[in-house]
Amino acid sequence: MNFQTKILVIEDDQRFSKTIRNVLSQHGFDVCCTNNGAAGIQKAFEYNPDLILCDIKMDPIDGYQVYNVLKESSLIDRIPFMFLTGHSELEEIRFGLDLGVDDYFVKPFNNNDLIKSIEKRLAKFKKLTEIGRREFKALFNLTPNGIFLFNGSTLFNANPALLKILELEQSSLTSLTISDILDDFSYQKIADRIERCSNLLMDSFSEEITLISQSGLKTDVTISVSVYEKYSGYSLMIGLVTPLNKRNAENEYFIADVLNILKKENVVVSESLGEKLTDIFSQHNINMKNRKNEYFSTRESQILCLSMEGLPIKVIADKLQISDRTVEKHRSKLMEKTKSSNMIEVIIYALKNNLVEI
Repeated sequence: MNFQTKILVIEDDQRFSKTIRNVLSQHGFDVCCTNNGAAGIQKAFEYNPDLILCDIKMDPIDGYQVYNVLKESSLIDRIPFMFLTGHSELEEIRFGLDLGVDDYFVKPFNNNDLIKSIEKRLAKFKKLTEIGRREFKALFNLTPNGIFLFNGSTLFNANPALLKILELEQSSLTSLTISDILDDFSYQKIADRIERCSNLLMDSFSEEITLISQSGLKTDVTISVSVYEKYSGYSLMIGLVTPLNKRNAENEYFIADVLNILKKENVVVSESLGEKLTDIFSQHNINMKNRKNEYFSTRESQILCLSMEGLPIKVIADKLQISDRTVEKHRSKLMEKTKSSNMIEVIIYALKNNLVEI
């Protein structure tokens, strides 16, 4: 599906607002205009824009208040936000930029300059969005937890873990609905909340339900649902499925840490590395490979293998009958040897350099 880039204009001067709408529309943007701060805040959540242009001098809610409200909601963590104003005092401009806005245009301004600035901010936004999508793709393919994307009841995509539980092929997924993969009681438990999330009446929810595979096999899981992306008249939601008999909070934190490292360091995940990470997430047995010149000491090797199984320091200490402090000391040595800032980087280093076998 292709969608136009959406720009929200919050401007109380309706004549000026109409002019901006015409300029932006001529350049292929989907434009939504509101004439006060309160309406602008509301529309920002409904419209889910790719960029916001906002006047400063408005009553009773001014542009600074609009920005702060949206910032507190995390809506504009990455969405570009640009101020429009009829004043050019340096102190006011500096105040706006100190808040964190992306740009500041003083009326009247050159339309071409505005378009160039918008395109520059959108390019940066697109880059950040692509980074986020790469991270999601890694999570989508590597985690043993089931993940699916859907709109209301229609299924669009599911990861290998969920397809395995449901005994489905990706090609047959879109012919099914949420009700087709749940027992009747489970569907009745969550149908109303799915509808409320779709209409942005609630952010997310979790519930214990039962999945039904194609052969009729039942799997008890915890499902967590939230809005993934919001378009004009279209909500794409995400569901995370965790089998109840495999729930492990420490392991889930471990997975999140790995994905965060992959994002920050822009690690390229090869098919081989991906399979190894998946095995780690699935808590398979891990052993150090025998090497003539061992890179890690015996104790370091033991701690690394147990860390790769997602075990916390206290559990590792109990297993090895040593103190928590000793475990921390050896983990620090592992990070020092591999020039890593945390244990996740140590694990990735060990995998890439073929120091472990799974």
